[in-house]
Amino acid sequence: MVLPGTQRVPDYPRVRVYRAPELGEEPAIEASEIKTVQVVREGEALVLLRPGSSPLLGAVIEGARLPVLGRVRGRAGCAAQPWYALAPAGYVCSTAVRPTAQPPTTEPVLVVPSGERLPFHYVMVGKKEGEKLPFWATLEEAREGAQPERQLERGDTVAVSVGRPIRIEGEPHYVSVEGKVFPIAGTYPLQGGSDWRGETLDETTHFPWGWTTPELTKVYGEPKRGRSIDELPRRTQIAILEEAGQRAQRMLRIAEGRWLRAADVNEVRRMARPEGITAAVQWIDVDLGEQTLVAYEGERPVFATLVSSGRAIPTPRGNYPIWAKVSSISMKSQPYEDKAYFVNKVPWVLFFQAHNAIHGAYWHDRFGITKSHGCINVSPLDARHLFEWVAPPLPAAWSGYRFPDLLASPTVHVRNSHLARELLQERPIGPPDRELEAQKLLEAEARRANPPVP
Repeated sequence: MVLPGTQRVPDYPRVRVYRAPELGEEPAIEASEIKTVQVVREGEALVLLRPGSSPLLGAVIEGARLPVLGRVRGRAGCAAQPWYALAPAGYVCSTAVRPTAQPPTTEPVLVVPSGERLPFHYVMVGKKEGEKLPFWATLEEAREGAQPERQLERGDTVAVSVGRPIRIEGEPHYVSVEGKVFPIAGTYPLQGGSDWRGETLDETTHFPWGWTTPELTKVYGEPKRGRSIDELPRRTQIAILEEAGQRAQRMLRIAEGRWLRAADVNEVRRMARPEGITAAVQWIDVDLGEQTLVAYEGERPVFATLVSSGRAIPTPRGNYPIWAKVSSISMKSQPYEDKAYFVNKVPWVLFFQAHNAIHGAYWHDRFGITKSHGCINVSPLDARHLFEWVAPPLPAAWSGYRFPDLLASPTVHVRNSHLARELLQERPIGPPDRELEAQKLLEAEARRANPPVP
């Protein structure tokens, strides 16, 4: 699917123009003596837009307590049991919850300890390429030597519980925050995530401006590259006062007698609200050429930062309404991908195109250059800021929210200012398309059945 007015999506001939779902009227809500319910469904309970068969609105973690507005008589999908209408929105099947006298949960799903940037502690697998690390679903299965749930590989990451490790046959093992078990040997701890943070913008912000990209950026005394007169450390914020030259020879004046190569700067430029995005007040401009992100409210830029977009798999250009926001999720390779990967508990995720998302990256600090698997990586501090900025806020105890109407959802405008054609709708909007995913799997199976002859 694409937004109305979109001209084409290359390689996806059957893509349709998006239409908002027709939900019908809200059902009659009866008064209920029950004012709070607690989720008893293992893992999480689903919240629907309407009771019965209707689109998903969100999910709530097990054990969470939810405020109740009333009840709706039994409908399909709830074993003829009533549904509860929740505040601020949605309906949950009564079989997934139980009444409680305790007050509703007020904390978000992700709680960041004081003085830290991340909600979890993470480790990375450092085994040699090709070597595996067993990853069991439960402690019991690990002790029994059962078949592992998966095999971790070099570069995979896991969020682990803090505390003393457990021992199995004398060898220390981690327990993940989800109860999975794997050996400590062959892993190393990650150090709390990047401390990089973008800039809040206001009416006094000078445009254009930018951040220096290399570890050390040379400063020249004139718009010719002779001998450098100074050096600036990585991510020094600079104002762009004048430009000279073109393409690879383009230079930027940052002060009197001080010039930088444009190639050494992640440039931030203000842009007018583009055509073809949704009517939502909020929108996000991502420039793949400059590896920058600017968040807007209407015509007003309010926040800017550095990103890392796709390297081997490019981030798709186009206009993409955010289709879901998820507090944290494990990102792993799809069945049609030949290289396996597992990145556990990625925090503050804004899905904008199928599996592609703006999200926190706790495993690197290379924001400002391409590095991701196709997503838009931002620092943990920036991911949390953007996640909380994008409306609506995620209700307490909800692990995820799915935007019911993409025509009213904040749009991620992905372009590349380094290309002659900055914007091209390269992919459909919305969540992964089942038919397209199935097609990719068939193509992968055919490819694997007939590998190329060396």
